[in-house]
Amino acid sequence: MERHNTPEAPAKPVTCPICGSTSVVRWGKDRHGAQRFLCRSEKPHTFVTVKPEPGPLGTMRLPVEKATVVLSLLVEGSSIRSAERVTGVHRDTICRLLSVVGPKCQVLLDRMVQGVKVSDVQADEIWGFVQKKEATKRRTGDLDPETGDAWTFVAIERESKLVLAHHLGQRTSLDADTFIEKLDRATTGRFQLTTDGLSAYPEAVSYHLGHRTDYAQLIKTYGTDQSEPERRYSPATIIGTEKRPVHGEPDEFKICTSHVERQNLTMRMQMRRLTRLTNGFSKKWANLQAALALHFAHYNLCRVHRTIRCTPAMAAGVTSTIWKMGDLLAA
Repeated sequence: MERHNTPEAPAKPVTCPICGSTSVVRWGKDRHGAQRFLCRSEKPHTFVTVKPEPGPLGTMRLPVEKATVVLSLLVEGSSIRSAERVTGVHRDTICRLLSVVGPKCQVLLDRMVQGVKVSDVQADEIWGFVQKKEATKRRTGDLDPETGDAWTFVAIERESKLVLAHHLGQRTSLDADTFIEKLDRATTGRFQLTTDGLSAYPEAVSYHLGHRTDYAQLIKTYGTDQSEPERRYSPATIIGTEKRPVHGEPDEFKICTSHVERQNLTMRMQMRRLTRLTNGFSKKWANLQAALALHFAHYNLCRVHRTIRCTPAMAAGVTSTIWKMGDLLAA
């Protein structure tokens, strides 16, 4: 049987730092990629000399080129297992890769998207769930706060298409306040803001942005006719809309949420976790958070928007170049 580690003399003599012996051979690498040596003294033992600096993937030994391919598949709507079949990278490794890259992307977004000059912002929420839907969670008595319905709050600038802030939580006053606080940090100057009719928004906007926004809500009324079986799988019919100014002097012509709702479609198309009627939904809250950060970093910095013919970050003046997936890993 072939041995995993085959003794090989080092190119230059190496002295064991433990016992001082020079009877040393190379003995593979440790999990961090550092050269490991075997000391053949009376009591054989292994040691490493200099540990390499951690790469863009931390302690993961997955090649950066392979990681780039995996992440590119994920942001184009592939599931974890689809990416596994295409690349040969195990699904557990893909999940671990996402857990490493997601927080890096979130830090990058927090650093780059702040104090952005905006004029017209739209905000909305998109529904998803983690592990099980809320009705199943109630029926089974599950009290875990990180399972069940998961709402993603999103704010987008109408002209540049830049996603200014996002937040994963519930449709509560606390989460709405946290989201609007993020939007406050991401923007500067006075602008018009339009949200949907969520009752938690007016107080949060008044507290964080009341002094520099012309704010209105667009309230849509949906029909509930489910008499035809196919209606169950179709969007509800809008039977009425109401433009409701809240404070400031919002331009009635600009009271609109169409652009952020189009971003919701982009999320469902490019994130398998949010595609309806599949089994690709998130099983862990942290993985959904990481996937959202990866999606928005790629959307803002890497993906050329056909309407504006550049990336949203370029249109907003956040950066001057089109980023690649490798740039996200190295940032």
